[in-house]
Amino acid sequence: MSEQATGGDFKKEYSRYVWFKVLFIVTFAVLTFLVFWVSLCVGTRELSVAEVFDYFIKHVQGVTYEPRTQEYFDDKIVWDYRVPRALFGIIAGAGLSIAGAIMQSVMKNPLADPYTTGVSSGALFGVAIAMTLGFSFGATGIAGLGTVTNAILMSMVPVVVIIFFSPFFRKSPSTLILAGVAVSYLFNALTSILLVTTDEENLATVYRWQVGSFTDLSWGSLPLMTIAVVVGIAIILPLSNKLNLMSLDDKDAKSLGLNSEKLRILCLVILSFIAATIVSYVGIIGFVGLVIPHMVRMVIGSDNRYLIPGSVVLGAFFLTACDIISRAIDVQAEVPVGVVTSFIGAPIFLYLIVRQKSGVW
Repeated sequence: MSEQATGGDFKKEYSRYVWFKVLFIVTFAVLTFLVFWVSLCVGTRELSVAEVFDYFIKHVQGVTYEPRTQEYFDDKIVWDYRVPRALFGIIAGAGLSIAGAIMQSVMKNPLADPYTTGVSSGALFGVAIAMTLGFSFGATGIAGLGTVTNAILMSMVPVVVIIFFSPFFRKSPSTLILAGVAVSYLFNALTSILLVTTDEENLATVYRWQVGSFTDLSWGSLPLMTIAVVVGIAIILPLSNKLNLMSLDDKDAKSLGLNSEKLRILCLVILSFIAATIVSYVGIIGFVGLVIPHMVRMVIGSDNRYLIPGSVVLGAFFLTACDIISRAIDVQAEVPVGVVTSFIGAPIFLYLIVRQKSGVW
């Protein structure tokens, strides 16, 4: 009788354990949906949620307006500028957060983030090449296809280098992190050489890209990044149980049938490509991939079955909210969203460091 009671208590406790995690994920999914609509109201042209919703629905239904009327311009502002920007914030926040969460898991390092392998340094070098030398694989200009292509290709170079040299060293987390740091310093040095030879205008443009900005985003910025994030999540989610085993020593994981080295390389490739496509359009947005996974772990634990979707929804909410704050501060100049994420993320990260003694990681 006591054993049955104990089993029943265990089931109830486990149900509460699962439902709390599900509630967390659902709550931030709803908050992300709400903050999406708020994002469409913020800008140089003030619109209410009701007006934005009306323009959104009518545009989907195919309603058009007389050119050069106020309704025409409002519809264009909402649909051509604010909707893609809000969607980009949601998808980029989700992508950076899941990349950070998995990177920390496979590297077994709380300081790992999506840029650990040198993705950001490589992308910055690609942008610097396009801006200073005028060399690109497509249209020129910071908003052009050439700059984006340069950033994506160069951001993947550090990953290729690490994979190429991986047979020559033990593919342990510490070794891969050190390799990423070495490649990052190399690309930073090359970028510095290019920037000291360019003019003030190009220097300012590269700097704005370096701190992360959502300016000049359009519908054309969404497809590649969306595909990368969605495909990446679709591949990573089924591996959640295997990623949980990554917390063990590699030898212990291997005794359970897991090849940690191969899984680690696979995750690095997927997550690096996700981060590469995001930074190629908006630049280096800091602290999202570093702080968000820690916040989720504090609330719902380190089980990747819940950590991954929890990081996705909280990251989407956080980055979209930061974009709203950046526009609310100054609708004309628009403070770069990367500045806001760093300003908010830094004190949160300091708090997490203090809490780490209590077993946050």
